Amino acid sequence: MSLNEMNLPPYLVTQLYPSSLVGQEKNTASVTAASSAQPVSAEPEPAIEWRSLGSNQRAILVAVNYENITNLPDPQLEFLMQLLKACQLSLNDVALININNYPQVAHTSILDQFNTKVVLLFGITVQDWGFPFQTPPYQVQSFSGYTIMHAPALHDLQHNKPAKGLLWAALKNIFNL
Repeated sequence: MSLNEMNLPPYLVTQLYPSSLVGQEKNTASVTAASSAQPVSAEPEPAIEWRSLGSNQRAILVAVNYENITNLPDPQLEFLMQLLKACQLSLNDVALININNYPQVAHTSILDQFNTKVVLLFGITVQDWGFPFQTPPYQVQSFSGYTIMHAPALHDLQHNKPAKGLLWAALKNIFNL
């Protein structure tokens, strides 16, 4: 199947092109079928209580997926801090979020909230995150102004030397080390 033959579901099209698929004129007939497929809610969405670690000074989002915990278990947090230190970074440079806390929030909302440029996903594939493509683990991908990389969960990487080597190669590429 070529790219020209792909059919994207309406909800994905509206996420990829939130403003360019709606006509600029005040003609309601110019609204596309993709945007009209979304239900209109009279109630405003409730404000999201964002819980993250870090100051995000370098616009780097680190996303993990752990149940029943706000951010990360302590051993994985220590491991992440070692990774950041090896990259000449600290928690001040990143925003660490646990997406398990935001099951109904679109990835675009998270990216916008944290003004992200680099997205590091641990235990989350790029497609599960919501990007419209797939990549193998540790592959650095540029897309829509973001640099993206996904890897296994931190608890899986922590004691796996070959996997840590692959992760280190990817991080060196991302941060020009």
